[in-house]
Amino acid sequence: PDYCFPNTLESVLALQSAVEHNPAAPRAPYYLGNFWYAHRRYEEAIECWEQAARLDPAFSIPFRNLGLAYFNKLGDADRALEAYETAHRLAPEDARVFFELDQLYKKRNLAPAERLARLEACPGLVAARDDLTVEYINLLLLAGRHAEALAILTTRAFHPWEGGEGKVTGAYVSCLVEQAREAIASGAFQSAIALLNRAQGYPPNLGE
Repeated sequence: PDYCFPNTLESVLALQSAVEHNPAAPRAPYYLGNFWYAHRRYEEAIECWEQAARLDPAFSIPFRNLGLAYFNKLGDADRALEAYETAHRLAPEDARVFFELDQLYKKRNLAPAERLARLEACPGLVAARDDLTVEYINLLLLAGRHAEALAILTTRAFHPWEGGEGKVTGAYVSCLVEQAREAIASGAFQSAIALLNRAQGYPPNLGE
């Protein structure tokens, strides 16, 4: 979740005082929730974020944080999905929320065709993140749209990110192998060989 506070006892006392003296203000419980979550007091964090969400239903970040906590700490996928969908509705320009919402759809086994349609409806958000772009590419591969996937892989400059090791290059190899299989099926063996040879190395734009 988003954090924005000095990590001190004085901070939490100040936030608790702010909640007590101004119970209608949503930011104090929001920040206090961040403090509790960072210190692994998840129930208190969730209570604070729920309070912040009630006080300001247009404030998207508490809903995003609640989605994360409901799923990871409570194992409640239904409440997590409701919170994430609310966060996305309130902040439709937030590419991180959109990515995390797609990951939740994936964990809930939403059909790949439905996920693909959702991503194609928001091309700007997809283009804003490498991890979301890779999800889009993999969904294109599942749909058999290999040429479209390869076009993205050969024109976009990807950058390494934590947890993304091998994902871009894996998609690149899969794309070329699938195209080679299509070439073999049609008897275009030299084209298949060229595609498989191409899969032996990675172009610099893939970032690995």
